[in-house]
Amino acid sequence: MGTKETRLQRGRRRGRELTRGTVTQLRDARLGAGISQAALAQQLGLTQAAISMLEGHKVDELSLVRVSEIAAILGLEASLTLHPVGPPIRDKGHEALIARFRKHLAPAWRVTREAPFPGAGDPRWWDVLLRLPSERHLVGVEAETRIRDLQALVRRMKGRAADGGADLIVIVLSDSATNRGLIGAFRDALGPAFSTSPAAILRALADGSRVPGSGVLLL
Repeated sequence: MGTKETRLQRGRRRGRELTRGTVTQLRDARLGAGISQAALAQQLGLTQAAISMLEGHKVDELSLVRVSEIAAILGLEASLTLHPVGPPIRDKGHEALIARFRKHLAPAWRVTREAPFPGAGDPRWWDVLLRLPSERHLVGVEAETRIRDLQALVRRMKGRAADGGADLIVIVLSDSATNRGLIGAFRDALGPAFSTSPAAILRALADGSRVPGSGVLLL
């Protein structure tokens, strides 16, 4: 699956890329307007050397406030938008659910936490990826503490089945009253591709043998 870039590393890399691109736009705007570094620096209360350093892509020293100030002086307006690309870091309940799931695994399973999807640039991860070293058999595991939006969860799981590179998916839900009340509708919405019985899945996980198919567990 390749070397994993952590969320923090990806965020830092993306931040530096965005900042470099913004600095390039600001420099080009300054040059296009015929404004010297010294004149810009005077407006900002900085030295010409400081502007030179910023335009030299000292990206870790450039704040969003400073970007907005420079943009305003150059007749521009900065904007920032955020787009969802994956789930946020999980809470203690989520980690406890994964810990309960791992207690059912035979030692034969090789376990990878937060395994990246195989597609280049795909920001999604598996909560857990399981494989048997004796054969190519990848099991993607997704843990959910609570079903909040059933249809959205179904769409997400079907997208993971299509793009995640796993042979099958095991969805692990916390054994709560809310989830027990929704699990029948959830299984129906997922369809036959996720109809393997929990007993058969748990038996294969405990035996270290090939899981017979995708399904949903309550733990």
